[in-house]
Amino acid sequence: MRYYPSSLLESASWYSFNDTYVERSKWYLPRLSDPSILLPSESPDGKWHLFCHTWLGIHHYVSFSGLNWEDTGKVLFLRSHSPFIYREGGRYYMLFERHSLNKKEKDVTKNASRIFISSSDDLFSWSEEKVILDSTRISASSYRMGPCRVSRPQLISWQGKFILYFGAGEGRMFDTHQKTSVRFMYAESDFLEGPYKVRNKPVLEIEPDGEYRSLAAGSLRVYPCSDAVCAIECAYVYDKDNNRSRSIMLLLKSTDGIMFEPVKVMHTQSEEGFASRAITSSDLKYMESENTWYCYYSANNRERYYPFVREALGLLLGRSGVEEVSHE
Repeated sequence: MRYYPSSLLESASWYSFNDTYVERSKWYLPRLSDPSILLPSESPDGKWHLFCHTWLGIHHYVSFSGLNWEDTGKVLFLRSHSPFIYREGGRYYMLFERHSLNKKEKDVTKNASRIFISSSDDLFSWSEEKVILDSTRISASSYRMGPCRVSRPQLISWQGKFILYFGAGEGRMFDTHQKTSVRFMYAESDFLEGPYKVRNKPVLEIEPDGEYRSLAAGSLRVYPCSDAVCAIECAYVYDKDNNRSRSIMLLLKSTDGIMFEPVKVMHTQSEEGFASRAITSSDLKYMESENTWYCYYSANNRERYYPFVREALGLLLGRSGVEEVSHE
């Protein structure tokens, strides 16, 4: 696995690939969330691969260019959300979340949220899923509340440990009613499939008087570098001048994988177009042959298909100087 120096990412200048989206949800499946991308150099067939979720489950797309995507027609792991692909050697591991639909269920063991893992050699056939994190088996102090929804899992290998980041707790924006994660947690293990020990204190949480996440942490995509852990956060902040919520895309950096500090604002919610309601999630890849960062993000607009909103994937490109690459 190649780890690039954090300065390569920090120095990048970002711009939109175009004024519109690169892929949009179908009208009858309005969600198109939490993209997880594999470059041709990372995939077994030399193609781009995209995994994301709609209300049905996890969808799989392929592309020759990373711009025009073809739906394979496969819906993996019904009613599952937030896929994340971790690659180790020639094997691929998908992490995802699934939760109960019965919000009135008083038995928390039945009304649970769980993170699963499955593996594949070809990205098409996947092994039987296995639970690696269960919201009902984590102490309430981890959330400062009772069992709640865990979401947006992602896995990195860092300083000899496997680190699992995940969202904890779900909130809604007061104006758009957009659902999102209110905080992000950290868990670590000596083994890829766990067991994972959760750190009680969040790595990110609401900062009521803060500049960037006064309403919610939103989503987080962690990217390990040779000298630090960087992350892209799609946070929610209160716009007091217009009495509304806004989403912003932030670049963060951490030297220990726990304490993250803001580096720069990469992108902001637009006033019009496909990202005018909220930027909901992102994924980041570096194309070394082009010296270009590809940041795919999901977003939705204010055009309503009652009672739904439609989501689409946008693309930011980042250019920076070339530095030495380390391997881990």
